[in-house]
Amino acid sequence: MIDFDRDFEEECSKYLSYLYVTAENKYRDCDDIDVIVQESMLVYLMKIKRGEIIEHPKAFLSSVLYKKRNDLLREKYRNKIVSYDALESIAGEDDNSYIESQSDEYIAVRREIGRLINIYREVTVRYYVYNESVEQIADELCISKGTVMSRLSSARNQIKEGIKRMEKYSRISYEPKEVSLGIWGSSGFGNEPFSLIHSQIESNILILAYEKPISISELADTIGMPCAYIEPIVEMLVDGELVGKTKGGLVYTRCFMQKYEDSFGDILAQETLADKYAEKIWEIVWGNIEPLTKREVFIQMSEKQKATMVLFIIKQIISECILSSRPKEDCDIVELPERPNGGKWLATGTIFNHGQNRDGKYDSSGPVNVNYRVGDDGKNICQLFDFQSVFGDTHWAYVKFKYKFSLQSILRFYASFLPCNVKPDNVLIYDMIPEFEKLHIFSRDEDGRAVLDIPAMPFDEVKLWNPVYTAIEKECKALLSDELKELWLSHINHVPKHVDNAEHYRHTGALGAYTVAQLISIVNKKLMPYPVEIGKTPIIYIAYQNKE
Repeated sequence: MIDFDRDFEEECSKYLSYLYVTAENKYRDCDDIDVIVQESMLVYLMKIKRGEIIEHPKAFLSSVLYKKRNDLLREKYRNKIVSYDALESIAGEDDNSYIESQSDEYIAVRREIGRLINIYREVTVRYYVYNESVEQIADELCISKGTVMSRLSSARNQIKEGIKRMEKYSRISYEPKEVSLGIWGSSGFGNEPFSLIHSQIESNILILAYEKPISISELADTIGMPCAYIEPIVEMLVDGELVGKTKGGLVYTRCFMQKYEDSFGDILAQETLADKYAEKIWEIVWGNIEPLTKREVFIQMSEKQKATMVLFIIKQIISECILSSRPKEDCDIVELPERPNGGKWLATGTIFNHGQNRDGKYDSSGPVNVNYRVGDDGKNICQLFDFQSVFGDTHWAYVKFKYKFSLQSILRFYASFLPCNVKPDNVLIYDMIPEFEKLHIFSRDEDGRAVLDIPAMPFDEVKLWNPVYTAIEKECKALLSDELKELWLSHINHVPKHVDNAEHYRHTGALGAYTVAQLISIVNKKLMPYPVEIGKTPIIYIAYQNKE
């Protein structure tokens, strides 16, 4: 099986585009450009699969394209056509009108070959496209001649049935859905599992294989793609442990999947609870942190930064209250699963219909916690907490920038404006300062210089806040626990048994709106002594090691 990593996938896409451009320019008289391009690409992929090195891919593909075009002309205009009911060669036909009447069926056969799973597709392509003998195929694939003949027979039957039946393409083939992935735990060194989702293809495989295990052929039919392209993607998802495979070859989704509109729970009930306790929660928070707001580090912050720091504390406290009130059966996970490439996570996929936008005021993500360490002691030089919410765009907006930077690169960029002796790993990020200004993460001082406009505190100062944070958390849990638990229990999900730690997700989404609802309620009631402008107060906080 070809290993379709991202670089190889991009390379194949580039060569496929090259083939189409070349074919359109050179062979405009050819009515079957799709056929000769796809067959040329198949030859290239087969050679790569066998481990052959192609030093000049474009020259090789041009040569194959030329040969395929000539083969097609010979098939159409000389003495050889394809018998579609049995996929056998028939000599002696030179009636062009008959051949033209078969063109749609010819394409249909090619399509059905593409839908065969690999064990049938490979022997079919070798036997009928490359004219290899049964003996040669058996020898090279290390299987018996009888197995080859059996697979060819089965392939013919599948092709025949595929042509007879109506198209099975579903709406998902022309209006693909999207999946936003989130995890509980830590991602792998290659940012797995997020890096496993390269396109809508992976997203829709997760959706289609969620309710029950499904065959690769069914996936191909529903998505409207040949098995040849689906199989390596499935294998990549299986290797990354987002997807599993049964002994019989069926595939199933291992992560929990939920519709976007179901991911927030009962919003009205959460808003009601948030309004009920806004004053009391603020009283607890302010009663504990007010002495710390008189320290020099906090005093030197701008009003916006002070507001952000307080919002961050409340956000973290409410998140802890939600987690601690979760029903016990949801939390009986001794340890997060060890994943490939150093990850430890459980994943949740949120499903968006075609064209559906993230426009809910309770849509949020994070906070993403990113650390930067140097040396052998493993000590943090700086640490970022980045929370995407209605209060301001953060990590969802970063991916829209002209240059794409990792969150650690962005942390180092932020930290380069702090007294912690950290430099960015790519100076091009400074070109993006105007974009960070639009996000209200940077502003300009009186001299027009860019300055970081989010709260940042040295680690020594952070230590003073930790016991205060613990005290606030204890009081808020005692206040909210019972009513939060009622909301948890009122929300019940159907979770397939094949999902990893399925019991953990029984009530997931019950309180998807509560954290932001509580923040909004406190702000709208004007309880805070600092001004908050929703949409222009992104909740980001940095802790750092002061070089002084």
